[in-house]
Formats: sequence, C-alpha cells, structure tokens
Amino acid sequence: MAMVSAAAIVGLVLWIGASPLPVLMAVASFRYPVPALAAAGLWIGIARLRHRGPSPDDEARFLGGIVTELHGGASPRAAVINSAARTETIDARLATRAAILGLESPRLAAGLAGALPINGRLAGAAWAISTDAGAPFGPVMQLLAHRASERGRLLRERRALTAQARATAWLVAGVPLGLFGVLVLAGKVEIGPSLPVAVAGVGLQAIGVGVVVLMLRARP
Repeated sequence: MAMVSAAAIVGLVLWIGASPLPVLMAVASFRYPVPALAAAGLWIGIARLRHRGPSPDDEARFLGGIVTELHGGASPRAAVINSAARTETIDARLATRAAILGLESPRLAAGLAGALPINGRLAGAAWAISTDAGAPFGPVMQLLAHRASERGRLLRERRALTAQARATAWLVAGVPLGLFGVLVLAGKVEIGPSLPVAVAGVGLQAIGVGVVVLMLRARP
C-alpha cells in the first residue's frame, strides 16, 4: 500500500509538470541519501551553468554600444561588430559574421534576433526595415536599450523583494530533508519503516512547490 501511494504521489508530481530527474533524486535520497544529494548538487550546478544566458543588463550594454557607435559616425554594420566585440556575454557571432562578410540584410537580422533574448525580434525587424526602407536605425536601438535596462531593473527589484520568501522556502524544504539525512547517517532512523512517511512528506512538498510554480507562471 505504501509503495502504491508513493508511486501515485510521484506520478501526480510528474503530471503537474515537474522534471523527472529531480523527482527521482528526491525519492532516491531516502534510500541512498549521500550519493543522491551529491548527484543533485552536481546536477543543479551543471544546469545553472548550462542555462546561464545573457542578462537584460548585458543586452542593454550591447544595444547601447550600437547607439554609441552610430553617434560616433560608424556605419550600422560596423556598430554591430564593435559593440559585439565589447560585450562578450552576448553571442552575436552570426550577426557579426553577416556584417563582416557583407551578407544580405535578412541574415544579419536573423543573427540579431537569435543573439538577444528580450529584444531580438524587434532589433532584427528594425535592422530589416532600416536597410530596406532607409529608416534610421539608432533611435530604435536606443529605445530597445532602455527597454532592456528597465527589464533588468525590474528583475533586480523582484529578487530583492522576494529574497526573504525564497530563503524561507529553502529552509522549509531543506531542513527536514537535511535532518532526515543526518538521522539516517547517524543510525537513529531505519530507512525501511520510515520510507513511506518520508516519501509522502517529500511528495506533499513537491506538490506544494509545483502548485506555486504554476501560480507564478499563470498569466492574468
């Protein structure tokens, strides 16, 4: 009965959108706590490094660099190349390659769209319109730089306002797991009899976290 309940909880957590690997690590941590927690820490570190992309401030610096180059008399293609060279966190290799080789406008516009996660499509469309219709390119880049800068400011404010809540969430979720692991290592708790209760507790915590994540992702 306990195993059926644990399987049902794990299935429900996966159904609401949780990633399978963290759920399996949480379940495995009660049978092999130290290896599972070490693997979870390694997985989290690798995932954060892999998915770390350019921030809104990086994008604002890149776009602001284009504006500065244009004001200094550089051509739009040279402005893109020079700004990309100064902003290493922006992967604008496709755009700079298209600018250096003198490729057609859609290629460079596609490079800008892929390099900028926030204003990429707008920057690419502005480049296409500027080259096709002769519209000014600088003012649009200045507006997009301001937009990215405001996005970064709002993200910093949100992190500051939610810092206490996030710290409390980590404590509420982590302290019981850590205490249980310490008790298991110290031989104070037998894993067999305690496994159903532990799995049920982790399942309820995971369901709560999943519901909160769904609430935060929901759009009015």
